Amino acid sequence: MASIAKRPNGGKMIQFFDATGKRRAIQIGKLSMKAATSIRVHVERLVSSRITGHALDDGTALWLSKLDKTMIGKLSKVGLIEARESATLGEMIDEFIKLRTGDVKPRTVAKYKVVKKHLIDHFGKGKSLKSLNAGEAKEWRAYLIDRKLAENSIRKLSGIAKTMFNYGIEKELIVKNPFNCLPSALVPTRDRHHYITIEDSEKVIEQCPDAEWRLIVALARYGGLRTPSETFALKLSDINWSENRFYVTSPKTERYAGKEGRIVPIFPELRPYLEECFDQAEDGAEFVIEKHRIRSENLRTTFHKIIKRAGLNKWPKPFQNLRSSRETELMEQFPIQTVTSWIGNSPSVALQSYLQVRESDFEKALHICCSTVPNTPVLASNAN
Repeated sequence: MASIAKRPNGGKMIQFFDATGKRRAIQIGKLSMKAATSIRVHVERLVSSRITGHALDDGTALWLSKLDKTMIGKLSKVGLIEARESATLGEMIDEFIKLRTGDVKPRTVAKYKVVKKHLIDHFGKGKSLKSLNAGEAKEWRAYLIDRKLAENSIRKLSGIAKTMFNYGIEKELIVKNPFNCLPSALVPTRDRHHYITIEDSEKVIEQCPDAEWRLIVALARYGGLRTPSETFALKLSDINWSENRFYVTSPKTERYAGKEGRIVPIFPELRPYLEECFDQAEDGAEFVIEKHRIRSENLRTTFHKIIKRAGLNKWPKPFQNLRSSRETELMEQFPIQTVTSWIGNSPSVALQSYLQVRESDFEKALHICCSTVPNTPVLASNAN
């Protein structure tokens, strides 16, 4: 508990015991007892936060954000808050990335660095954290829009920015997250859906330069694997030929309990391409894909060239749409809980972001409807 003490000159001070049991005092000047009591309450909350490690309540956080430098200095001097006058955007981001580098995958660190670049390009490395507000965060979103980034890309960047600034709150460099006002939940992007038929898939596979590339495409299109993460994690020992199934390690979801991997059938369409790579594997090889795993960053570029050689136009999200096409097909034959177990997503994600409506679905609907209504002719698809 904190208390208010009066000084002979009429001034007041707040006295308290810190986390080490040492008596501390903050001079607050000649304030009314009402104003002094308000400060005492906030000091008690700050002491409690330091001792328990719990986050500050919104009222005290707002109070801190409105204090002048003099009072901030007094609170900092007695250890109730971290000194933060010199905290800059560049310093905080660098510290955040350095801290997280050992905890997350290199691809995630790469994403952090992309967000850092956009933040620094817009605000400058020396931007004071304390001066950043929600209005400027919205201006940053407008800056990303001007750079012609897709909506979901902007939302992903905004989500990472929120995480970075939450770290700033934890370090008591700031008291509020100015980026909380930005939307970060992804929205369905059905305009980027593209169903790849079996026929087109085989045309693409035929143009692949070797067995490994044929399997990379087949694992995405017929096995529903994420590319490159799950494809490159697939080991020869993961394949159970006797039971016609294989184990898929999922780097994307492994941080969730029970989501480290999944069992997937060796579908008939997939089997010949899997057997081809298995038969060609060198003695002592560990992974199914060995030759092309070193420079995975070139997969998309090479794949676009393969699609072009097949006489097809490249489609959006090349590998994800292969995976999406497979899940759409499987949903016609199996229950949703079975399909999402094999594909490795949730029913809600499948319905929102993966399952597609195909041209063949419209044709099927036409025939079904006509067959259930007597004497109804089947109309030609190009009828006026």
